[in-house]
Amino acid sequence: MINPINRWCCAATHLLIVLFCHPAAAELVNGGFEQGLDGWTVTAAAQDDVAISEEAKSGAQSLKITGDKGIAEQNVAVQANSHYELTGYVKGAGLIGIKVGPRIYFDRAFNNTRWKKVKLTFNTDAETFAKVFFGHNKDDGRFDDFTLTRLGDQEDQKVSLSIIAKSEGGTGLSPTLSPGGNFDLLGWSLSVPTDKDNSGTADTISELELAQGYQDQNYFYTAADGGMVFRCPIQGYKTSTNTSFTRTELREMLRRGDKSISTRNSDGTPNKNNWVFSTAPESAKRQAGGIDGVLEATLAVNHVTTTGAPSEVGRVIIGQIHAKDDEPIRLYYRKLPDNTHGSIYAAHESKNNPDDIYYEIIGTRAQSASNPDNGFRLNEVFSYKIDARGDQLFVTISQDDEVLAETTIDMTASGYNVADDYMYFKAGVYNQNKTGDPDDYVQATFYRLKVSHD
Repeated sequence: MINPINRWCCAATHLLIVLFCHPAAAELVNGGFEQGLDGWTVTAAAQDDVAISEEAKSGAQSLKITGDKGIAEQNVAVQANSHYELTGYVKGAGLIGIKVGPRIYFDRAFNNTRWKKVKLTFNTDAETFAKVFFGHNKDDGRFDDFTLTRLGDQEDQKVSLSIIAKSEGGTGLSPTLSPGGNFDLLGWSLSVPTDKDNSGTADTISELELAQGYQDQNYFYTAADGGMVFRCPIQGYKTSTNTSFTRTELREMLRRGDKSISTRNSDGTPNKNNWVFSTAPESAKRQAGGIDGVLEATLAVNHVTTTGAPSEVGRVIIGQIHAKDDEPIRLYYRKLPDNTHGSIYAAHESKNNPDDIYYEIIGTRAQSASNPDNGFRLNEVFSYKIDARGDQLFVTISQDDEVLAETTIDMTASGYNVADDYMYFKAGVYNQNKTGDPDDYVQATFYRLKVSHD
């Protein structure tokens, strides 16, 4: 038996634990975890997020996964052109899957109080290796008694769905793909609070890098349920000397990787990488890459800051329209430490008014706000839509296709209908706390992100 080798990597407070055993096995090794973690490669955000439990379906042990980055994997040799079945038992919540070449099959269990049998069937085509994986599904899960069985020749045998549809309880996303594999990120660049290029400011990840599979275990990665995770601590590099806050945030790039088009024009006029409102002059509309626009997102805020100045605790921006110098809209989520639910509000910057104008959509933005019962808990999924039409911004908050709140921002007197300004959407997490503990952080997981323009 090969003993696991612990390899530790630490960045800030984020800990990665990897245990290496057999790189590939002739059959599923140690499917009941009676030999601990032998045979499995395990990744976790904290040391005890993946552990051996004495609560078992049979035998003496099972695998327990707690943290949202916890996942166990094993490469298994399979026969080509064959039909297989993976079976096992889950108690609590968990994600179970198989990756065969480019195809991914998975299913999930939800908060079972008893052991539940799960089953996946798949075809191998020309592949001779498959990867079995188990992951976290928003609650503690225990895994036991997994077996992999060849059922026969492939022929026309039916197989499990490669991605479980939302109507079946899934996210429609794959947990083993990068964010750029699940989402069309060729139309975005990403800012992360690192400085690997020694520029003195935050690093920018290009559209092509995102589309080709970029991820970072600390700031931007795929969750066990397939969601796109944005995480940003208080301490980190900023995008410029003009901002006090860190961010892990996407920036819309209409050029979609065509670097012959610059990110922006230095004189403030629009180019094909940015867009304008339909109230802009005709000359600006001809130069721009789009006119008006809609940003739609479905997400869950997983964590907000709990330390620092009362005016900053719990604040995070989850979506924006950014202009050359100003922000026509910043969409905030805020949850105070003593509240169970968070509020949603928006800020509007007018070029003709030195003070931001705030719009409270769900709950309030006050630092002493009472609990907004109609707000959203951490890890609760909801959607927002920012619809820009001329001088009007329409903001809608919804959940399960039901509109819960909406507001309109009138920009008639805001000064954006000029020739030397341009717009772009932003989405992710923009940490609005600079006074808390350096390792305190904000985090959100996105399950849908769509942009459209006229």
